[in-house]
Amino acid sequence: MSEQLSQRLWDENRDLAEACLEHPFIVGLADGTLSESRYGLFAQQDHFYLDAYARSYAWGAVRAQDWSTRRQFGELMSGILTEGTLHEKTAPELGVSLEDVQPLPAAREYTDFLLATASLGTVGEHLAAMAPCAKLYGWLGLRLADQPYDDKYGFWINMYSSPDYQEKVDIIQRLLDEHGDDSGSEAIKFRTAMELEYNFFDSAWVNGDE
Repeated sequence: MSEQLSQRLWDENRDLAEACLEHPFIVGLADGTLSESRYGLFAQQDHFYLDAYARSYAWGAVRAQDWSTRRQFGELMSGILTEGTLHEKTAPELGVSLEDVQPLPAAREYTDFLLATASLGTVGEHLAAMAPCAKLYGWLGLRLADQPYDDKYGFWINMYSSPDYQEKVDIIQRLLDEHGDDSGSEAIKFRTAMELEYNFFDSAWVNGDE
């Protein structure tokens, strides 16, 4: 499979990446005007989401046909477990509880999509459904870090622009290039995940308080 598959799918969906970058949630994250209520709601929803994302990586490790792929899925799952500590550290400061989170429709739709694709789709479809989250957050982190930003949510920008996180992005991109067959269904899964990413940010913005 061409090494350009992951990049081509990303390029085909740059419109949604740019829409996320310009969304008031991300703009407020960068300039520090995002309310703690909105970020706190996002943290709760993302905590719920990351649990499903980690389980989806675990599905990949189970279904992998060789040790190299299984090991890479394991590395990705380990990275997600580390990423989850971001909310555990910051939630108390925001007065946010991560216990018994009630998912909003946007979070539930996204997690259902991921787990269904992980268990029922091809390996290529599975990776096409998961790659957008990693790639988008890494891209947003680098874009925001490349401009002046407020320290209030600097921890978020620093995590997703970090070399460690970018390494995880590279791993899933390589896996998609290796296991994808460039099918129409993979393109649909990638596009759907990107749409769900936008909806996730929008949900926290619309349902949180100013």
